[in-house]
Parts: sequence; structure tokens; C-alpha cells
Amino acid sequence: MFVLTDEAIESGIDAISGYIVSNVAEITNQSVKKTSEEFYLSKTFALLEEKETGYYWDSISELIDKFLIEIG
Repeated sequence: MFVLTDEAIESGIDAISGYIVSNVAEITNQSVKKTSEEFYLSKTFALLEEKETGYYWDSISELIDKFLIEIG
């Protein structure tokens, strides 16, 4: 039985973050490094990282769209 622990949530956030950075870098033709720097300073990441928001359960494509709008 899967138990949603802080460790599981943090692991999920790490995986989601990497996926978002990789995809947005490809979409925007930016380097992964630049996209990563932008993402980890973004409001989107702040929402994702805040466990109480539950964004780690949301649609990853929605988070990508949110980040793309943010970096405009």
C-alpha cells in the first residue's frame, strides 16, 4: 500500500520539476540551465514546492502552461 509521505511528495516534486524544465527548455529553445534558473525562481515552482497547495497532484501540462505564461 502506497503511503503519501513527505519523502514521496518531495521526490514527486523533484521529478515534476525536471520534466517541466526539460519540456520548457525545448519549447522555448533555451538552455536547460537558463530554464532551470528561471523555474526555481518562479511563482510556479513556489506553488509546486508548497506541499499544502497540492500542485504536485495537478496536471503537469497545466503547470507547464502556468510557467510559460509567467516567463512570457
